[in-house]
Amino acid sequence: MSAHEIQQFIYQNGIFTFTDGKRNEGMIVCRYNIREAQIEYYMISAENVMAYQAARSQAEMDAHKKLGEMIDIGNITNAQLFN
Repeated sequence: MSAHEIQQFIYQNGIFTFTDGKRNEGMIVCRYNIREAQIEYYMISAENVMAYQAARSQAEMDAHKKLGEMIDIGNITNAQLFN
């Protein structure tokens, strides 16, 4: 999937399928890395979504690094969002 296609899935819960066949339930988040001057994408697994949201509400700016895993969105082949 392209970056443009992925934008509609950011910060929404769903099941994401990757090129290696893995299917992960959770949320994709994007963050701008000032030092590297680039956008990074992280997979927050379903069991960490609530903790991630709580940390973000407490202005914990690096919650995505503690609770997620950096991913290459080019490796996402399908996304099924939850209603």
